[in-house]
Amino acid sequence: MKPKITALVDVTKPKQTFLLLITYFVAYFVGSKGNFEPLKFLVATMAVFLTVSGTTALNMWLDRDIDALMSRTRNRPVPSGILSPVECAIYGAILYFIGIAFATFISFEFVVVLFLGLFFDIIIYTVLLKRRSPYSIVLGGFAGAMPALSGWVATAGFTLPGFLLAAIVLLWIPSHIWYISMHYEEDYRVAGIPMYPLVVGMEKASWAIVAATGFMLMLVTALYIVLPLNIFYPLFSISITLFFFYRAVKFAMQPNKMKAKKMYKLASMTLGMIFLSLLLGAF
Repeated sequence: MKPKITALVDVTKPKQTFLLLITYFVAYFVGSKGNFEPLKFLVATMAVFLTVSGTTALNMWLDRDIDALMSRTRNRPVPSGILSPVECAIYGAILYFIGIAFATFISFEFVVVLFLGLFFDIIIYTVLLKRRSPYSIVLGGFAGAMPALSGWVATAGFTLPGFLLAAIVLLWIPSHIWYISMHYEEDYRVAGIPMYPLVVGMEKASWAIVAATGFMLMLVTALYIVLPLNIFYPLFSISITLFFFYRAVKFAMQPNKMKAKKMYKLASMTLGMIFLSLLLGAF
């Protein structure tokens, strides 16, 4: 059995949290436009890290019953018994509220964005939609877009580039969620989770991902129009997004749940590289 300290880390999903933090970091640096304040950045980073981690732990607490039914998730800390549901819930709440306390030192708008992350993830996605609707991530996906928006809002407020960054992440979410649900189709059926690919079939869901990726490509291009970025950004970001679009189309023509996991991994790499190219394009 894992040590409890390891379990406390695991319920925050470090890999997923790290990817979301990348979107925050890049949005913050690009939004600061050279006016970088180390102390402010440190406080904002703690706020985002703690609120994302706390929200994820609360999500683990709420999903403990369905996690116990799925082979992919039954060894997570709560269903495996390493952490009790009460411990997980209290831990998540403490992390989240400490994060919000840090956020109050940045701005009211920043607090609002971090609250919306919790609202869309916990209330909209996990409580209201995940177990009832195949379209759960259409609204629930807004939670994944909040770290990018928070990074921009922390330094530049509510302006167009921040919304474009958040929209890029939002349009990436279907590939992140639906490809993995295709691969673990039986797990989701056993748990009774009506993910879109299970309800409409892999082919239709795959073409929906293609459509979302096409719109994402437009927004990736639009960033070059609204931000003063060097030529590296469009060359790299558009190329990687086009490659992912090509792979998504190829997959949609012959969907296969074994290949879906590879597409899931490629989707994560694509988002990371888009934001890396944005960072490099800002200098």
